[in-house]
Amino acid sequence: MAANFNVITFTKSIIDLSWLFEVVQERGYNANINQIESIGNWEFNDLINHPHDVEIAEVLALLEKGRIILIFGEVQSNKFVLMLSKTGTIYETGVSLDTKYIDYLDSDTLNDVTRPIYDEISNLLLSSEMVNNLLVSALGVEVVVDYDEDFHKMHLDSHNVARWVFGTEEGAGERNLLDYTRVAAGIWDRIILA
Repeated sequence: MAANFNVITFTKSIIDLSWLFEVVQERGYNANINQIESIGNWEFNDLINHPHDVEIAEVLALLEKGRIILIFGEVQSNKFVLMLSKTGTIYETGVSLDTKYIDYLDSDTLNDVTRPIYDEISNLLLSSEMVNNLLVSALGVEVVVDYDEDFHKMHLDSHNVARWVFGTEEGAGERNLLDYTRVAAGIWDRIILA
């Protein structure tokens, strides 16, 4: 079984999924939605299957009612899951991409092969469409992170984050991230010591 490359993003409002799928399409990737589910909690209670062609607005209305949304699909034959949830006023959008056929992405380090992918995603997160909505995003393989207003605590409790990306408000502050170095405005990469 392959690992999952994750992009976990915390925002002030929901990411426009139509825009996100358009961006993927513009970059030459064909993304297909195969299944949409909603659950009542992370114990997967009250599972409901939705038609895969349901209107995005209907799905987002469920999110506002406290349900967690899971969108299963494929992009260029690579399976992905898009997970949407809301806690208080914070929206979490997680993308999990199976690395079975893209094994070079199954790496816990940034290198000449993986860095362009991380950079492309970071540029999207810091684009004019996203940056003012973005609080923070964690990128890596098998990432574990929960949002906390105290970023220091969030950082210490996280696992497998190769890159942090901060939006306008969060990115403006100075950070002292243990084992990370600032590589650009709002972007911090993990330092791997040889």
